[in-house]
Amino acid sequence: MPKVDEELVKRVAFLSRISLKEDEVPVFAAQFNSILSYFSVIASKDLPAPSPTERLVDIRNVFREDKVCEQGRDFTYIFPNKEGRYIKAPKIV
Repeated sequence: MPKVDEELVKRVAFLSRISLKEDEVPVFAAQFNSILSYFSVIASKDLPAPSPTERLVDIRNVFREDKVCEQGRDFTYIFPNKEGRYIKAPKIV
């Protein structure tokens, strides 16, 4: 497994726009190496592969009957250009 050195930490910090002090760089390198070594522990475990359609929560569609409702309010009063119940807008070509 490749080790994270101080140059890589500086490069990642630069790309992330994070300013690190010189005494913080070795600490971050050690922490990155610790995290990556833990991934090798996880990868060595024999875990069952999940099914692509397996979910923890059952997902189903909820259907309801459509109901026709009359609109209770007429909001055309807030528009200055209107004709009847329609709103007039400028022509866009």
